Amino acid sequence: MKFTVKSLNRFLLYKLPSAYLCGVRVKSLNNREAIATVKHSWINQNPFRSLYWAVQGMTSELATGILVMKEIAESGKKISMLVINQKGSFSKKATGKIRFICEDG
Repeated sequence: MKFTVKSLNRFLLYKLPSAYLCGVRVKSLNNREAIATVKHSWINQNPFRSLYWAVQGMTSELATGILVMKEIAESGKKISMLVINQKGSFSKKATGKIRFICEDG
């Protein structure tokens, strides 16, 4: 698989349709950072009219995961990925367009 924004968003549509339907998208990707976004809408909101935390989790995991996926693909080795821990803090009510940036590339 090519690691372009278009191919990654197509990957979301075919392999992770719930993330795609909730509005999770890759905005940019390079060797140093990845940016994933999600826009608040009726399909991903909680009863308090803010972005549901699981959608935020999907988006943040995507931002970090695509950098790992890219490195695995470039290595040419067959490696399986498993998330064993994830931490996050929510500082305010999430509405509008939210960006998750991973700069650990």
